[in-house]
Amino acid sequence: MNQLNSQKFLAFSGIALLAVLFFAVNIVADDTLKNSRVDLTENGLFTLSDGTRNVLSGLDEDITLQLYYSASLAGAVPEIRNHASRVMSMLEEFRTIADGRIRLELIDPEPFSEHEDAAVDAGLSGVPLGGGGDTFYFGLVGQNTTDDQQIVPFFQPERDRFLEYDLTRLIYGLSNPDKPKLMVITTFPLEFGPGGVQAAMRGESLPYGIMDPLRQFFDVNVPLRQWEEIDPDTDVILLAHARGLTDRQLYAIDQYILGGGKAMVMADVFSEVGVRLPSPGGAPDPLDKHDSLLPKLLDAWGVRIEPGMMVVDRTLATRVNVGRGRRQLIDYIAWIQAAGRALNQDDPVTADLSLPLLLPSIGHIEMAEDSPLKAVPMITSTRDAMRMPTSKIRFRPNPTALQAEFVSEDREFVLAARLSGILPSAFDAAPEGVEAPHLARSAEPVSLIVVADADFIEDSYWLNRRAVFGQEVAQPTAGNANFLINALDNLAGSSDLIGLRSRGEGDRPFVVVEELRRAAEQQYLQQEQELEARLKETEAKLAELQNRAGEGGGQLLSAEEAQAIEAFQKDVSQTRRELRGVQLSLRRDIDELQSTIKLITIGAMPALVFVVAMILALWRRGRRRRSQSLKEA
Repeated sequence: MNQLNSQKFLAFSGIALLAVLFFAVNIVADDTLKNSRVDLTENGLFTLSDGTRNVLSGLDEDITLQLYYSASLAGAVPEIRNHASRVMSMLEEFRTIADGRIRLELIDPEPFSEHEDAAVDAGLSGVPLGGGGDTFYFGLVGQNTTDDQQIVPFFQPERDRFLEYDLTRLIYGLSNPDKPKLMVITTFPLEFGPGGVQAAMRGESLPYGIMDPLRQFFDVNVPLRQWEEIDPDTDVILLAHARGLTDRQLYAIDQYILGGGKAMVMADVFSEVGVRLPSPGGAPDPLDKHDSLLPKLLDAWGVRIEPGMMVVDRTLATRVNVGRGRRQLIDYIAWIQAAGRALNQDDPVTADLSLPLLLPSIGHIEMAEDSPLKAVPMITSTRDAMRMPTSKIRFRPNPTALQAEFVSEDREFVLAARLSGILPSAFDAAPEGVEAPHLARSAEPVSLIVVADADFIEDSYWLNRRAVFGQEVAQPTAGNANFLINALDNLAGSSDLIGLRSRGEGDRPFVVVEELRRAAEQQYLQQEQELEARLKETEAKLAELQNRAGEGGGQLLSAEEAQAIEAFQKDVSQTRRELRGVQLSLRRDIDELQSTIKLITIGAMPALVFVVAMILALWRRGRRRRSQSLKEA
């Protein structure tokens, strides 16, 4: 009996010690491991990037971060609390990596307090709560030792996947207050929006969304159209649909590049945005003149962008809504979504872009045999692509009609390229009135990036604006801005934020499902075209018979003709049933695949655990039997 009591005592003591150990481990872990995480995502989406670590470890001055968080009011906005925990955790991690260079302060701006006044003075955005007059704050103020200040007005949960980028961008700006100088040469109204100066004078201007990230990283200069010189201190120039340039302006660009200046050229074969804008002279342009191919410069560089021809790609097509009333999704092959293998994975500008690029009606780049420059593709089409005249989309684009005309050329087209080499001047001599010495060729290899499209920086191709908590949130829907800023950063010599800026989207496409859909849609499209041809033939025949009846004074159709029409109508009905059958087969194949995926993802792990448990149970049972057999022996 004593032995039994002793065993019970030991058992209860063991349980008690385990409980104490459990709580002790949790307390210690909460204190020492609160910022530790295990990132099991394929691309390490929740692991700080090398760019962030480089920025933090390279700080050469102290930075103060003040996080204004209305903790006393957080109970009224539960959707914010989880996001707040993530923000605080990341800021703590930043402070640890910065090794003492970052000072973090957590401030609760209680209503009518001095802290609330400081939040308002700093420019933080508050969200009114209820009818009591309380305002909820959740923003960040950063300062360096020279009193430069940058802020995050409000941490929107919708931008959670951009949190690391937003924080690192703020710290980078404070540690590098002298931004590279960028000159933007364009006919797009980037600073005022589609309404131009007139809208700005009415207080209705809406600058292009691309201007915000440009100004965050560069000292941006958008000169008037009458400019004649480029500031020699300019680090990089951007030509974005630069139309109507004079010889003097082209010469200034030519000499700037030959003198060692960096440039990104976005030359459009047909600007869908430009169609809606007035020409540089003020009057509307003919529809066949909305290009910006800069032949004077490109010819000298040995670069050819085929005029009036865009690249369409069936594999990289963008899904769009078409039709009236009952709308349907269809692939619009004139808008290319470049991702994955379409992007050069060896180039730092495109290697880590996770959001696809949306490139509307883009041209292609070819190098002349005698070109002095070496071209390295940055963006390419797939082999399931072809060239198509831009006239097909000038008036009212028809995605179905474009697909009907598609015939793959079975070749890849270069859509954007990096150019380098010793470059000759496009001019034999300086224009009259220019006094600076003429450079006949570059002393060192030039560095250029050329893209055969400019429209992709317009808001509708990459940005979605909406109101959240009374504040406008600009949510990127494509990686267009990241690509542009990456390219300019790279040309200007800064690369710490390139990989970081490219992160932010963890969605992975269902490749097999997408291939099934495309295959079935191609089959559907082919049958639909046959149906439309038959319908047109029927209408023509009916019109002919009606005219004949009218000319004959009301003559009735013959029995044979009536039977032919009836037979054709039955054939049309049969074809429509076949079309519905194709769509049903598509849906059935996709549903079966999704069911299989769900079975694997939901049932595989429990099944694996069950199998492992059974194996362990059988192993332990066999071990006990062997042990008992040895004792009996």
